[in-house]
Amino acid sequence: MNPGAGPILSPQQKRIVRESFESAQEYSNSLTKLFYGRLFEIAPRLRGLFKISLEEQSLKLLNMLGTVVEALDHFENLRPQLADLGRRHVAYGAQPEHYEVVRTALLWALAQALEYGFDRDTKTAWDQMLRAVTAAMLEGAAPKAGP
Repeated sequence: MNPGAGPILSPQQKRIVRESFESAQEYSNSLTKLFYGRLFEIAPRLRGLFKISLEEQSLKLLNMLGTVVEALDHFENLRPQLADLGRRHVAYGAQPEHYEVVRTALLWALAQALEYGFDRDTKTAWDQMLRAVTAAMLEGAAPKAGP
């Protein structure tokens, strides 16, 4: 299936993501600490890719998640921004396989922060959204074939 074809989430999944993100924002400091702790636990080599403070990086992560959640009804409009973000991540040293680790760590952190609020439907909706974000970023990160 082409990731650019059709909506990335159903209306119910969009509602679930929005509501759970609103709940997670109450614990945003804990969420990002959980995320980065888990990320560096499962992939310690990634720590060297972060050249700014984790506080600043945490803000960037939360802002981007907020942007994606706000754009759920118009994800295609966000795709160029995500592709650009993917291109920038190449310069930081990000590799395609890192995206899976980041997605796994973020889903784990959301589950820890939201506890019972992170049920199967919530996890599925977040996973689907994060996979769409990953696909858009990887599209931007892919080397372009020259003439």
